[in-house]
Amino acid sequence: MKKKIVVIILLLIFLLFFERFYFFILKQVYPLRFTDSIKKYSKAINVDPYLICAIIKSESNFNQFAVSRRGAIGLMQLSPLTAKWVACKLELDYSREKLYDPDYNILLGTWYIKYLIDYYKNDTKLAVAAYNAGMSNVDKWLYQKDRATFEIDEIPFKETNHFVRRVFKNYEIYKRLYKSEFENGDD
Repeated sequence: MKKKIVVIILLLIFLLFFERFYFFILKQVYPLRFTDSIKKYSKAINVDPYLICAIIKSESNFNQFAVSRRGAIGLMQLSPLTAKWVACKLELDYSREKLYDPDYNILLGTWYIKYLIDYYKNDTKLAVAAYNAGMSNVDKWLYQKDRATFEIDEIPFKETNHFVRRVFKNYEIYKRLYKSEFENGDD
């Protein structure tokens, strides 16, 4: 009986240690940076902050200096053309160099994903697909299917299909891993 109790106590100690180690490792794989900007703009623009985290993780892994093969820049990997359009809509000065500024990039990216969410009538899946493939492609897919939505596995672009899956996987992980980070409070 004493042996069982010792084993149970050791097992509990191991699980407590393992859980802390597990979350430590997970937070290295799923970093969270620039929380002040994410909080500020997700609240002001009314976008789920975990969605912004998931997009940033999927696009740049929180690397503010990331540049894609196609020329998308910064944390949220905005194309200069899209960023310029958003800056114009927000009546902000635009320069390509500003896209490396986390605060500016998160503002533009958050506004843009909100624009897409509104455009697709709160269908976040379509908005995320359009964030990656462009609105014209998503609109074409909808037209071809003659419906208002589609499932992720119906996305014909392999890259966009993987991107949407990755964003939603990251969304769930960020929501669990940093569950108290964006709770209501003093922002």
